[in-house]
Amino acid sequence: MLFWAGLHIVMSRKGILLLKCVLGYVLFIVVTMPSAIAAEAVAFHFSKQYDVLTQQLNSQPQQVLTQLLSSPPPSDMPVSQKAEYYAILSDTYYALTYPQKAIESARQGLSFITQQHEPWLYHNLSLIEASALEMAGKPFEALHKVDAAIGWAQENEDEKTYLLGLYVRGSLFTSLNEYNAAAESYLEAYNQTTSYTGKISKANIAGMLGVMYDNRGDYALAIPYFAEAVAHARKNDESLNLSIVLYGLGSANFRVGNVEIGEAQILESADIAKSLGDTQGVGYALKLLAEVSIKKQDYALAEQRLHEAADIFANSENKPIDFQIAKSLFVVALAQHNYQKALRYSRIAKANLDSDLMPTETIELTSLEGKLAAAQGDYQAAYEHSSQALSLSEKYHESRSAEQIHTVRAIYKVRASEQANQLLEHQNRLQRFALSAQEQRNMYLWSFIAVVLVVCCLLAVMVYRVKAQSRALVKLATTDDLTGLYNRRYIIEQLERQVIAASRYGYDLCVAIIDLDFFKKINDSYGHAVGDQVLLEFSRVCSDNLRRTDLLGRIGGEEFLVLLPHTTLQDGYDALDSLRCKVSQLRDVVGIQDLSISASVGLTSNTPNLDGMQLMANADIALYQAKTGGRDQTIIHPTSSTSVS
Repeated sequence: MLFWAGLHIVMSRKGILLLKCVLGYVLFIVVTMPSAIAAEAVAFHFSKQYDVLTQQLNSQPQQVLTQLLSSPPPSDMPVSQKAEYYAILSDTYYALTYPQKAIESARQGLSFITQQHEPWLYHNLSLIEASALEMAGKPFEALHKVDAAIGWAQENEDEKTYLLGLYVRGSLFTSLNEYNAAAESYLEAYNQTTSYTGKISKANIAGMLGVMYDNRGDYALAIPYFAEAVAHARKNDESLNLSIVLYGLGSANFRVGNVEIGEAQILESADIAKSLGDTQGVGYALKLLAEVSIKKQDYALAEQRLHEAADIFANSENKPIDFQIAKSLFVVALAQHNYQKALRYSRIAKANLDSDLMPTETIELTSLEGKLAAAQGDYQAAYEHSSQALSLSEKYHESRSAEQIHTVRAIYKVRASEQANQLLEHQNRLQRFALSAQEQRNMYLWSFIAVVLVVCCLLAVMVYRVKAQSRALVKLATTDDLTGLYNRRYIIEQLERQVIAASRYGYDLCVAIIDLDFFKKINDSYGHAVGDQVLLEFSRVCSDNLRRTDLLGRIGGEEFLVLLPHTTLQDGYDALDSLRCKVSQLRDVVGIQDLSISASVGLTSNTPNLDGMQLMANADIALYQAKTGGRDQTIIHPTSSTSVS
């Protein structure tokens, strides 16, 4: 039945038109599905919300961090979305120079996914973790992660992930002092990228080239790359990036002797960082500005800046930076010949020094202690410190040579792995060609299933709409538009049915006609809108006070027919007279104080040999008696039982 009803609708003019649209849509799916399947294999990206937060990160990093921490992912969130949340959280911590928190967040995100099920997200999160590891001084730990991400990107022809991998690998090689390898990665990414926004834009890569040359000591070569990054950040209103690259540009200018220019650029970097709430950025800028003040022999200003930086880093538990600040204060005190203060800062610096992880700093501090001893006239101690510094320097260079061997080995492994990845890429391409035919067959099968499902859904929708329209038509045919009660035709049909049923099964049936008194006067005095409101409120009172088995319909302008099955004449009288009394209270509901509302009721009950119309006529006679007898009363037809009290 459902199928044939749907088919009948489809064969109508509207149905045929709709079916043509559906078939056209299905044809579009069939034609475009091969390209859709191909796109699905490489269409990996972060969500729009992630991209929005990443853009906001460049101008409002602290607000992004606050927003993320205030709305952690709920437990029922899909795992891929949880991983994405921790990816942007790690990026935010990285931007605000909290490397350890950035590492923890990235690893938290990786704990929700696997390389097998979410390869793109897994490798991009690994690259975020690798950046944080580099900032934390652990580049060796990150090399294999970056290598794996680059290999996957080449195999799957994912250009963005590949360029991001080159970008991160360049920063790792910079930290390892392998500047040629770093330059190779950066320049390849710089030449291949076409983006002028985002992490792998030309300007950002230029900034990292500036960092590489700055670390290598080629400050003059670093300046044009930093300048390019600064110009881009200003043009695109990327405040956070502008603060970072201005710091690098100022540092490079200071190192080449452009002291005033460098100081102005570092001061601007500090101001921007302060406006963004990037307190760590302000601290680093102040530390570098203190070096500028020392260079200019303005030791009072240098000391002030160093103390401000120390206050910023007081709760960061960053021992290397605490050492650097204490060492600089040591240098300032030594230059001011305040040897007691110099000795105190020497002890603070030594307390924050890890000789195993900070060998060059250990050598530098030992040399400074020798200068302090010499300045105090303790030449024996000065000689011992100088000898110790020399010995430490020799050991450091020996260990550095061993580290360079390990670094070369690691780089060789990376290059060898790249060649292996290229071979795997070729093999995978052959496998993809072999799977292409199977994908085509699957595509046609799914297309056929889609056609069947769409047609079935269309039929179901059409049948549903026909049933809804039928229900609406039935309602229109049986109900009164204004009151929502049954209309005259339907209530009279129900009267005949109830009379027949009461006669057949021998139960009592009361029939009544209710008429609102002086209703025409209400319309004439207050308008039809008030009259309609009175009718609506009267209908509501009837519906609220009659039983669900009772039937009520509007048979005239202000006349209503009531059927009370299974009701004795006494019970019918009690129910309707109570209803009549409540009608007088409608004045309060309508809200017109001088409005008088009442009703007259004519009541009768079924007796043998009377049909529905005769009962209705008896009720009408009783109503007439109620009207002529003064209205606002309930009158029973004389032929009905007289036992009513």
